[in-house]
Amino acid sequence: MNKKEIGMRMFALRTEHHVQQKEVAAVLGISPSAYCDRENGHVIPSALEVVKLAEYYGVGLDEFFRGGQPVLNMQDHSSNGYNVIHSQTVNGLSDELMQRFIDVMATNAAALEKLATVLSSKG
Repeated sequence: MNKKEIGMRMFALRTEHHVQQKEVAAVLGISPSAYCDRENGHVIPSALEVVKLAEYYGVGLDEFFRGGQPVLNMQDHSSNGYNVIHSQTVNGLSDELMQRFIDVMATNAAALEKLATVLSSKG
């Protein structure tokens, strides 16, 4: 998924939920013009912005990127205590989508690490 496609997905979610660009920009903590740049595909949103958008619209990251065609499912295997991600091949998982997911997860992990460091230093 390229930045143009991500922007189109952002537009689709915003119009489906009947909200204005300035409202979504406020959720992301950016100016309406900065949001417009993302929605128009001029700027790719950060991983944190994607997570905030998914939470705001009440969709998972898989649905955010696939537009209602879930690709990844978390399944609880309580017998062994692990959560496992299973790939469903609805229409296949493109290499580009998988790389984007990996990038988002890596950025989230780095942000959580920084947060943990800050919180532990305050304790």
